[in-house]
Amino acid sequence: MKILLVVPQYYSRKERYYQMPLGLAYVNAALREANLDVQCLNMNHIEAEDAYSVLAERVVNSNIDVVLCGGISPLWKTIEKVFDTVKRAKASIITVGGGGAFTSEPLISAELLEVDYAVIGEGEITDVELIQTLMANQNVSNVKGIVYKTPDGYRQTAPREEIADVDSIPFPCYEGFDMDLYLENQMVSDEYYSFYSDKPRIMPMILGRSCPYQCKFCFHPIGNKYRVRSLDNFFMELDQWKNKYAPTCILILDELFSASVERVYEFCERIKGYEIKWIVQMRVDIITKELLQTMRDAGCLSISYGLESFSPAVLKNMRKHISLADIENALKLTYEAKIDIQGNFIFGDELENEHTIYETLRFWFQHPEYKINLGWIETYPGCGYYQELSKNWSVEEKKAFLEMSEWLTNLTKMPDEEYGKYKVVIQLLTFYYNPDCVKEKETRTDENGDGIIEAKCVHCGSVNRWAGVKKYLLNQSYFKLCCRKCNHRNVIYSRKERLKNWDLILPLCEKMALATKEDEFIKAVNALYETYMVTHDPENPFPVLF
Repeated sequence: MKILLVVPQYYSRKERYYQMPLGLAYVNAALREANLDVQCLNMNHIEAEDAYSVLAERVVNSNIDVVLCGGISPLWKTIEKVFDTVKRAKASIITVGGGGAFTSEPLISAELLEVDYAVIGEGEITDVELIQTLMANQNVSNVKGIVYKTPDGYRQTAPREEIADVDSIPFPCYEGFDMDLYLENQMVSDEYYSFYSDKPRIMPMILGRSCPYQCKFCFHPIGNKYRVRSLDNFFMELDQWKNKYAPTCILILDELFSASVERVYEFCERIKGYEIKWIVQMRVDIITKELLQTMRDAGCLSISYGLESFSPAVLKNMRKHISLADIENALKLTYEAKIDIQGNFIFGDELENEHTIYETLRFWFQHPEYKINLGWIETYPGCGYYQELSKNWSVEEKKAFLEMSEWLTNLTKMPDEEYGKYKVVIQLLTFYYNPDCVKEKETRTDENGDGIIEAKCVHCGSVNRWAGVKKYLLNQSYFKLCCRKCNHRNVIYSRKERLKNWDLILPLCEKMALATKEDEFIKAVNALYETYMVTHDPENPFPVLF
């Protein structure tokens, strides 16, 4: 059987950065280790205007028998288009889906996307066993961890046990994924943490799988048991990539890098000798000054924290198991340690109301130096919020929700009108309210039309020069880049003229920031919302709202 493993197209605009998918790379490795005939197509690197026509041609010209593709729920429509394209190209093709998009609602997803098979949970063992079973013309009902199509509908087999020994899993394989091209094309403006070099080479890796916590906005498609690799195994992989791809930075994608403080210290000691930058995700409740200094000395550039809210009631309902003091301590110490902070406040929990929004935004207004992002909870299938929302739904109602793929759902007790009002207001704050944005800057373009920006850091005063800022960013109203001396984020307005009614909207945002009482805050919210609704152009709104 000839197998085609497809990396779906993440963005329609080719210049957009995407993260190389680790899950598909692990499946690629497992298929190749089993000596199966596998080809790969990374749709993000197709130069043709119509990437899907190239996919169809590959299926026909290479006489492909099986197509594997998968990803998380936000990629639902993209994955659907992949399978629809290959079925049209070759009616006899066997389609196999995988990842969170299928694991979250196995039977419903398989039916809606009309795949022949879906792999549930980890795919390394299951994908290989499924293909070998098909090649031997044996009964697939004996393969654990799949959904399969029958004349009477879809059936699900017994669950596959989680892989206990993660050191036994082959290192991810990027053959056919264009990894060299992926690394060579990275630019300073691709992500917040790519600021350290005008030509960054950031490699994704993991130290462990899943997470022992059950935060309501999360879904763990590869199981709920936290399993770690040995550091020996991790550094063997890093040695391999260092020799093959020469990365200058590692993006550690673990959901819980900091489960063991002792292990973090040991990691820091071992990675020092590589003289390589690295980025991690951590919990705020284990942060100390000593730990951060050790990480900074070992090359840590950026830490992504799960902040989520500054309301005690919301944090508790989210099952975060952190306190406001934990958040304040982690942010303060990380800022002082000169490590970049990636953090988000997400609104829309079941207990969210005007008071809890006020609690979170008060802290946000008081600390513009942390550059915390604002957003809304998205109710992806499988997460705790989805489980609560859909517990009384019929199968047809679940199908309708997944087909619609509108993940922003009012989970609160606020009326839809009020919920919608706060969505507008928070989006306006994101665009308009950046009180310590860069004031001194010079922008020019190179021969490719990419930007060269020189700017004075608002945090430490040093002058930075960033080259290779992508054209699409220069056409946005603003973006963020980190200082190369203090590692802190700077907001750079590139096309402020795109922000309509600036002189009208900004003072109302500032009035919200200055409100010291909740009733003053609510009045300012209403004034901002009403002004925007009266003055914006419904046919051509900007900023584009949720």
